[in-house]
Amino acid sequence: MAFWDKIFHRHSAVSAPAMVSQVIVAVLQEHRLLGEILLQLPRQFDEHQAAVVGLHWKGDQLTLVVNPKTFVALRQDDAQLLLAHEALHVLWQHPLRYADHPHPQLVKVATDMAVNQYLPAAPPGTATLEQVRKLLRRRIPARLDSQDYLRILATTNVAERERLKKGGIRLEGDRKGESGEQDDHRGWTRGVAQPVGNQQVRLANLRRLLQHAWHQTPQHDRGLLPGEVRQAISPRHSSSSFDWRQVLTRQVGQIARGKEPSHARFNRRQPLRMDLPGQVTHLTAELKIFVDNSGSMTDAEIGRALTEIMQLVRHYRVKAMAYSFDAKVYSPGQPLRSGRSISWERRGGGGTSFQAIFDFLAAHHVSRTETLVMIITDGWGEKQLCDHRYRNVDWLVTTSADQLSVTGCHGHVFELGRNEK
Repeated sequence: MAFWDKIFHRHSAVSAPAMVSQVIVAVLQEHRLLGEILLQLPRQFDEHQAAVVGLHWKGDQLTLVVNPKTFVALRQDDAQLLLAHEALHVLWQHPLRYADHPHPQLVKVATDMAVNQYLPAAPPGTATLEQVRKLLRRRIPARLDSQDYLRILATTNVAERERLKKGGIRLEGDRKGESGEQDDHRGWTRGVAQPVGNQQVRLANLRRLLQHAWHQTPQHDRGLLPGEVRQAISPRHSSSSFDWRQVLTRQVGQIARGKEPSHARFNRRQPLRMDLPGQVTHLTAELKIFVDNSGSMTDAEIGRALTEIMQLVRHYRVKAMAYSFDAKVYSPGQPLRSGRSISWERRGGGGTSFQAIFDFLAAHHVSRTETLVMIITDGWGEKQLCDHRYRNVDWLVTTSADQLSVTGCHGHVFELGRNEK
């Protein structure tokens, strides 16, 4: 037997379990936390699985399922990328968060867009942010939560979906495990023939797995991780964030913004004149958004917050205007309109002055009763300020509520949860 024949024969004789172990060791050396996650996952080998690998719920235990025939045919670097990709799905709990989602193909694209940004290259056949940006012809922000990408994809029109389809990205239907597919998401849902699990038990098992992986990761390796990854699993961020979206939605619906005519009400001055309309209170607020553009605020933090606020603009009759600020407010602002993507550009970038916001509101005679003011900031600014009697103010802090420097401020202080991707 020739020398090269011996080399290739030896490679083909490597068993799938042995190759998986070798690849996990390689992942451990490059990305310690992701390797530790893979070590904690039970493994199962199934020659009938169409995709090369997949995450499946086996009862209440998340399991890594591998097709041994197709996995051993992969190059070492491709196999390493593919398993790291699976570990990132586990890190952000995608198999649990989207277990009952009605559109699994949409979930597949959105979650792949989110996790592939943390890899040096994307596994073949998985969607990337760059691909979607090019096909949709939009400036979609990087490092957003997978839920944000899901909302963006869900609002695409027929022409945009057709462009995605021609580019190899399908949003409709549920792929039935096509042969040659690298990554299988079908095991996340209850549509696969498997016993229905207990979501609370699954959550507890998944958190236990992640916490064990975190504790096994040395402090030095933790410091090398991207900030979003550390926040996703670090114990100090393990508690769920306050849902500021629901509170903001309720506030928008409670602020009166003038009257509007309606034939559903009697005219109070002439109730016998049925042809004269009455008046109803118009309960939609004008929203003024001030975005901290100081150097300590990242583009990902700004993009995520604005994407969340756009959901209000789509569902309510809200007139929204966003302004940049640091030591001053930059005018004119940018209107946020339903159906339009957000194209946010930094202006300034110096120190933060919250006083500049309230001086701006007073100088432009902005209504104190018909306007909801939202300040998106990391919280670091002056301690004292004059609010000119503006009380409908929400502080959306990207760090933690106790980091807001202003003492005795009016309004509400919310934390923008960053523990999901």
